[in-house]
Amino acid sequence: MIVKTLAAAMAAAVMAASALAQEEASAIPVMNVSDDGLSGPGAALLLDRLQDAQFILVGEDHGFAGSPQITAALARQARQYGVIHHVVEIGPYSADWASGVLKRDGVDGVAAALEGRPLAMPFLNMREDAELALSVLDSGGDLWGVDQEFIGSPLLHLQTLHDRARGEHAKTRLQELLATETEAFATGNQGAFFMFTATEDVFAELQSYFPRDKTSLELIAAMQESAGIYQSYARGENFVSNTDRIDLIKRQFLQHYGSARGGAPRAIFKMGAIHAGRGTTFLNTFDIGSLVEGIAAANGLQVMRIAVYPLAGKQTRVMPSPEGAFATVEYASEEVAALIALAGLANENVPEDGWAVIALDPLRRKLGQKGMKELSPELKFMLLGYDFLVTTRGAHGATPLAN
Repeated sequence: MIVKTLAAAMAAAVMAASALAQEEASAIPVMNVSDDGLSGPGAALLLDRLQDAQFILVGEDHGFAGSPQITAALARQARQYGVIHHVVEIGPYSADWASGVLKRDGVDGVAAALEGRPLAMPFLNMREDAELALSVLDSGGDLWGVDQEFIGSPLLHLQTLHDRARGEHAKTRLQELLATETEAFATGNQGAFFMFTATEDVFAELQSYFPRDKTSLELIAAMQESAGIYQSYARGENFVSNTDRIDLIKRQFLQHYGSARGGAPRAIFKMGAIHAGRGTTFLNTFDIGSLVEGIAAANGLQVMRIAVYPLAGKQTRVMPSPEGAFATVEYASEEVAALIALAGLANENVPEDGWAVIALDPLRRKLGQKGMKELSPELKFMLLGYDFLVTTRGAHGATPLAN
């Protein structure tokens, strides 16, 4: 009888522990993403904040399908509150090019235009990002390209200049530069990329071909400023490169913002997590994520920051190579695992099918000053810089549009 009673007690204890574990797992608000939008208790945490948000900042680790899909769903829901602008981590000339192709030929048109030069455009060379951009444009919104012109953008811009040039000498020279750039990307020879090698003399030569063409001269100036940022990085001047880049991002954002109609234009961002967070970054820079805080406050509105960072899954990596520009790899984030542990959760509590939504302010308050001092710079930035962590154990890699 005693043995039976003990066995029954042990079984009851196991059942209770299992029930408790299930209750704890279900206590994490889970969000589902579909063509119909965001749903579930996790989605409610985000959607409830949209009405008061002048700016919605989605910070990501690049190479995943989920972050642009979540951003697209948020953008659709936020349209009713006047969010019609989409801030993109590409240069303004690249954004204009992409907007034109998307409006005319859709996502498949971008795929066709990038065939043979898949790295001419970052982020929008992935299907999910291009679909996000198209959904904004189709709703009457626009793209704000605020970054430098990407390292691969001369594959587009040299062709544009070639088509605008008058005179055989200019066209021949631009065709030579374009052929050299195409070969460098095809072979993965980064040392030969135009952005790394173009000198002041090269840019002066390009300017000489367009003495009265304001559009071409402005494009050349943008390429020259971007090349300067890349070349600082190549010389090992990382702080200078990052600082100049962020100054450019903020300046170009303010140009878009100042030109937009309405007293307090609203926008949704999707950028690398370091750009979209609040406060000084772990690279000792003060990025656009901090700039927008004061703008929104002056308008009596808020900023919502969401870090879409998978715990684990698949990621699409990008690297110029003769073997191909894209590779799908296994992914796991130590930073996200650490945040989950700090929240008193286990990795197993994070869904594989769906997204956990974890509010970060309660965790900040729980840790306090003493607890946060012990965190790595990267982890502290994520914890202090964002309102929500949105994560999954079943991330899917972004889908390249072209080869």
